[in-house]
Amino acid sequence: MNWMNELKVIIFDMDGTLYQDDAFLGRYVSHLLDETLFDDELGRVIMEAYDILDGKHAVQLGYFFDKGHHFVYEHEHFSPTDCYSWDGSKSDRVPSDEDSLQFIGDSWGIAHLYAEKYGIEREKRARAFEKVRYEMIEPRYGILRHDPLFESIAALDVERKIFMTNTPGETGPAFVEYLTIGSLFNEYIYDAKKPLGMEAIMKGLMKEGYAPHEILSIGDNPYNDLAPVKRLGGRTCLISQYRHFGVGDWDGTVKTVEELTDFLNHRSTVKL
Repeated sequence: MNWMNELKVIIFDMDGTLYQDDAFLGRYVSHLLDETLFDDELGRVIMEAYDILDGKHAVQLGYFFDKGHHFVYEHEHFSPTDCYSWDGSKSDRVPSDEDSLQFIGDSWGIAHLYAEKYGIEREKRARAFEKVRYEMIEPRYGILRHDPLFESIAALDVERKIFMTNTPGETGPAFVEYLTIGSLFNEYIYDAKKPLGMEAIMKGLMKEGYAPHEILSIGDNPYNDLAPVKRLGGRTCLISQYRHFGVGDWDGTVKTVEELTDFLNHRSTVKL
């Protein structure tokens, strides 16, 4: 039996899942560091950020970043293992406090690690985040809608379709309005605080009587969107154009919104 026919609940991430656009990354890093670095150094950091995203740097998507000491860690099932310095030299360090580790799960996570690395204060981070979020729905930078994906979501024969994003404040609803998906889902959850929020939603659905294998989570951040669901026996689908260290054994893996559309239409389950 195709396991997708058993699904009753599908949880969708927003950024990197319902649309794909990484052009914001350079602007976000610039907004974070514009008063901290000179232009030439800022340009170098922006290029470095894209190298991390593209897998051309010693620091990789899928690593943990130590916010206190600026080392990175590989992991096994999301438990930190080998440690490396920023230039890729192996170290015998071990994390003193796992709460100080930040997972580099997507392009947003790359920007966040630079905010930590350069000690950007909380207020400026919030301003930079809000600025780049609104830029993304302005005409000159506007993200692209992929209508066939939204049509596929609308046609899904499941009991619950849940929209779940970590985006806080007003920008989450602004994106929903921009994408014109305000009636596409049964539930809209903003400031979801994933991964803990994902675990809480999963456990809540199970308390309501849904079996784990009847729940699918789709997202681009393995740590936030997929790992909590996988641990509890749910189904998972990673959408990412980029290589991640330690990619898990997800039930589905797609690269693009076009492939995700096919996946939801049951025409193909694409494995990288």
